[in-house]
Amino acid sequence: MKKFLILVAAGVFLANIFSSCFNYHDNDVSISIQEDEEEYKLSAHFEDRKTKAVQNFIKEYTASTVNFKSKGNNYVDATVTLDDNTKFYIKSYEGRLKIKFDKEQNSEESYEKIKEMCEGVKDLLAQN
Repeated sequence: MKKFLILVAAGVFLANIFSSCFNYHDNDVSISIQEDEEEYKLSAHFEDRKTKAVQNFIKEYTASTVNFKSKGNNYVDATVTLDDNTKFYIKSYEGRLKIKFDKEQNSEESYEKIKEMCEGVKDLLAQN
């Protein structure tokens, strides 16, 4: 009986190891946020398949007319000015996103809006 319990425990342990290795690529996300008195920056690397969802989230959140398509792929490299005069830089393409927000050029409300948007991007990328 003792050998049986050891074998079962070893089997469960090995199954967990193999399943986590198998799923590693599904959760291959890297997000970096840097902030100082002058600037707020988000940099993210993620699975290519999530690019469209991230871009759609940003477009809907900002009610932006930014064109994320150029030359047949999902690519944008632009400084965006929203209706409320919030201004930020965005670079996005397959599996990559960079956002730079200048605090000195924008209001506190704009900063909170962009920070909240970036938190939403983080939450979206955390989902499977």
